[in-house]
Amino acid sequence: MDFQDSGHILILLGLKVKGSRRRFVLESGTMLKRLTLVLLCAAFLLPALAPVAGKAGDDAGSCRQGNERKKKDLLLDAAVVGAAVCAYVLVIPDTRRRIFREAQIGKVWQNFRRPFWSAREGGRRDHNGFWINYVGHPLSFMALGLFLKERGYSDLETMAFTQAVSVGWEYVIEGSMWLPSSKDLATDLAGSLVAVFVLAPLSDLGERRIAAGDRRWGNRLLCWLNPFKKINPLVFGGRNKALSLHAFPRRGGAVIGLAWVGP
Repeated sequence: MDFQDSGHILILLGLKVKGSRRRFVLESGTMLKRLTLVLLCAAFLLPALAPVAGKAGDDAGSCRQGNERKKKDLLLDAAVVGAAVCAYVLVIPDTRRRIFREAQIGKVWQNFRRPFWSAREGGRRDHNGFWINYVGHPLSFMALGLFLKERGYSDLETMAFTQAVSVGWEYVIEGSMWLPSSKDLATDLAGSLVAVFVLAPLSDLGERRIAAGDRRWGNRLLCWLNPFKKINPLVFGGRNKALSLHAFPRRGGAVIGLAWVGP
């Protein structure tokens, strides 16, 4: 695949923002390439694509209930999050183009040698737009926090995990090319806090009320504040070995392969 972005800002699935006119233009060829790449990354994150069997008598519109609860596994969860990070590297045009050309371990060392100066100076130089710094970053870490809470991590464990990912992304992955951004670190932290102390408790409240027999739409809405109550069983539900499609980043694109996974 040829990922030439012509100096424009390309959003996921090939959505292009054209400078001062602020018009959204879809280019079919680029959109197809982006969509294909996203589907590959999704297949990497879903080790088996077959649906998990639901609990007998469970309402299709309600959140998961009963004893099928959270079973955290640090190594497995770190592998899944690592896959998501690889997907980000593949999807984000600027990072994908530059990481194989400009990454230097010396820059990472300098970032950790002067962590506060690096973050402050990187934040000053960070001129990414509103949608990246103040929407994309916090939403990403809200999702990560909700995923971890549903996997059974405590509030403190979830905050430690999310901030380790944030520091790893800013100081190591992007930090191998440019300085870490204090703006991104702050919005990552804010997204994690909202997920752990607002969205996850409200979602659990809705789930408890539904389990007690109160199936009003308001409780369903609360429960769905954490969509990973439905997503996690699809990824981690017990099943036999299944065929999985994997994608790994490499210079100029990705390596794609098949593997059997399962217990």
